[in-house]
Amino acid sequence: MSDSFFFSLRAVAAATVTGALCLSGATAYGQSTAATPQPAASGQNTLPLSGAAYRVAQAAYAAYERGDYTGAVARAREAIRQRPDVVSLRVLLANSLAALRRYSEASRSLGDAIAQIGRDPALVSRRKQIDALNVSTRAVARAGRQQPADPDVLTGAALTAAQQAYKAYAAKDFAGTVKYANEAISLRPDLLRLRLLLIDAASAAGQDTEAWNADLDAGKRFGDTDELRLRRSFIGNRLAPKSSAASYEAFRKGDYTQAATLARETVAYAPDQVGYRIQLMDVLFAANDLPGVQAAASDAIAADDTEIMPLTLRGYVLAAQGKTADAEADFARALQANDATQRNKRVARVIIADVWIAEGQPQRALDLLAPLKMNGDDTDPPIALRRAQARRLLAHAPAVAANASSTATASTASTDSLAPATQIDPAHRPVIDCVVDQFGASCDVYAADRGFAAARAAATAAAANDKAGAVGYAREAVKAAPDDPQHRVELINALSTAGNDSAASREAQKMIDAGMLDAMPDLSAAYIAQRAGNNKVAFQRFSMADKAGTMPASAYADAGYSAVNAYRNREAAQYFERAIDASAKPGDDTPPATPAQLNEMRSAHAEATRNWGFDASMNYRGAGMQPGYASSPTPGTSNNWQAGVEAYWRPFGSLGDRMFELYARGYESFGVKNGGASGVDTLQATIGARAKPFSQIDAIVAFERIIPIGSQVNPDWLARLAYSGGYGIERRVDVPSWWTAQIYAETGTYLNAGSVYATTNLEVGRTYRMDRYSPKWTVFPYAVIGADYDSSIDHSIPLGAGVGISTRYWFRDSKYDSPRSYVDLSVQYRWKISGDDRARGVFFGAIYSY
Repeated sequence: MSDSFFFSLRAVAAATVTGALCLSGATAYGQSTAATPQPAASGQNTLPLSGAAYRVAQAAYAAYERGDYTGAVARAREAIRQRPDVVSLRVLLANSLAALRRYSEASRSLGDAIAQIGRDPALVSRRKQIDALNVSTRAVARAGRQQPADPDVLTGAALTAAQQAYKAYAAKDFAGTVKYANEAISLRPDLLRLRLLLIDAASAAGQDTEAWNADLDAGKRFGDTDELRLRRSFIGNRLAPKSSAASYEAFRKGDYTQAATLARETVAYAPDQVGYRIQLMDVLFAANDLPGVQAAASDAIAADDTEIMPLTLRGYVLAAQGKTADAEADFARALQANDATQRNKRVARVIIADVWIAEGQPQRALDLLAPLKMNGDDTDPPIALRRAQARRLLAHAPAVAANASSTATASTASTDSLAPATQIDPAHRPVIDCVVDQFGASCDVYAADRGFAAARAAATAAAANDKAGAVGYAREAVKAAPDDPQHRVELINALSTAGNDSAASREAQKMIDAGMLDAMPDLSAAYIAQRAGNNKVAFQRFSMADKAGTMPASAYADAGYSAVNAYRNREAAQYFERAIDASAKPGDDTPPATPAQLNEMRSAHAEATRNWGFDASMNYRGAGMQPGYASSPTPGTSNNWQAGVEAYWRPFGSLGDRMFELYARGYESFGVKNGGASGVDTLQATIGARAKPFSQIDAIVAFERIIPIGSQVNPDWLARLAYSGGYGIERRVDVPSWWTAQIYAETGTYLNAGSVYATTNLEVGRTYRMDRYSPKWTVFPYAVIGADYDSSIDHSIPLGAGVGISTRYWFRDSKYDSPRSYVDLSVQYRWKISGDDRARGVFFGAIYSY
């Protein structure tokens, strides 16, 4: 038998997953059947139920529980239509049909499921049981028709009572059948067929205890036949959830003696359900009854020696009692369990590694875990942690390492050469977590985790939207297991959910400082480093995960952003390209990207691959009107046109949220009023450098040399500082229009001339994307307020306000790049608020940016 319950290494994940129907431990018999849904087909990775399918499935289970089997059939069929891959729904449908005594149809439905999903053990075993029940109940019905040559022919009162019993059974009067069958049995206790009739009727009437006792009584008289075992299996699985729940309640109250008694009763009812056996072991572990755990595990192994967890748990208990050779034998068998799911195999290896690490054999533990790749699930963190623990022990104890290595080699031939038995710290004890409901017990086995209870409480608080409680419990989990990185990750997530991002970032940095990234899967470590703002380390860890083949496509974009901020532009571009390609072919681990996400990735790719560019601009009275550096203020002029071209180069490429550029510019003024210099006389060249030194502040500093070409230009040095900000500035693709506000401020000083200038403006309006014509065209009508200052003219500050409109057309986009160039036109009219006439009138600007 394959594992009929599933294991995970983090209670948090189990507690917070919504929509997954995971009810195990109950099986079906006739009208007393209860569903046994499993999370997935064996060895598969079925997604949990969610949405409409989940709601329909809930309704199907509820209908089944209240005895509305026809309704359960209809709802189960609808849930299967939506999610044909879920084994538990197929079993529910079959059980509902069986409850209606439509055994042949139930068998066919399971046959269809096997053909579509595969030979899942739950499907195969249920079909075998239903087929056997169909044959047996038909035989019981035929037994009511006696043959003259039958040596066990009924006569007299016994015949009359039996005839009434079979007649009532055919009429589905099961209570009447029980009455008459008991009368017939009292007169002819030697006939097995009458006992089978009584058992079937009592079970169908919902008298499970009576049916169970009748089956046991029949076994004492006739021996434990296949017919009796079949019925007892179904009836016991109906009784087991009740005693399991009673055991769980006693366990919660700390009455381990009563809990163990009831758990053993549960196992007797359903010996084929390994979940109940694990529940018994959990109670015995809590009572610190290691011999009892050993005995319970031995019984489980005797019932089914292919189950990996009873073998693993017995091996742990034997090792904890100093019985090293016997423990090694169980571990060896567990490691050869081919029928176990991959998840359970991984959990078993972690538990065994804990024992070997505790015994001072870190090399054996490392060798055991070495073949395991990161699966991207919750088994990854404990595997990574144990690897780090083993490597740490080896680094600090070379002699032990050499001894352990030779021990590992010798152990393949004999367990006599193993290291001497050592006391196993209870802290290394596996964790068993059982959830019991009306359908039975669902028990998860976890590797040792001292912070388990607190982490589960944190997950419960998070599910209840108790953010403060989630943070508090997460801190308790970290305190209980300070060396476990996973609990620190959970704390970081809780802090982030609570809106305390700064504290989350500090906790992430603490993990880096403590060297905990080496005890984590590379992908998890990458995200922690990214949270801490250490993009260099994040990029390294993303690269390691990628090289190891453990990075899902959903992480490509995150790796790209880290690469950008680590100044690895070539690698960033490659990751963005992979992310964009993956978004075009979404899969299980790559949901389709939203238009906004895709646009963001394409914009980041365009920025990462941009090493140079040029701008051409023309302004009328617009120095500083357009955010950027294509303008070049000329002292002593006003109300003039300016035109220029600038080329820039990024010697270090893109620097993420920072920037450094070298540039050269040619500029002149023309149409200058008041008799000022104009035309070729004002032509000037400029070379300079500018930088954005802060990642979070959009401030740019520049220093440039003005080289005169025209006769009216003086050589000078110009130092500049600018700031720009706002919201809704970038072109959006998720909505057709959005509010926009942008502010631009610039100041500069001419070092030789000693003059100072400043300009600022604020524009607020709404941007519209002109999708009717082109999604690359936007129009921005706005209100504006602006001011200028130029010490070479006077010391007034012209201040004006008005309205304006800008329009921009983007182009040069590609599969991987958002539009990289644009043409922008802007015109506005301002009314003077204060200062001279420079504050009012028409302002115009045009930019071509490539």
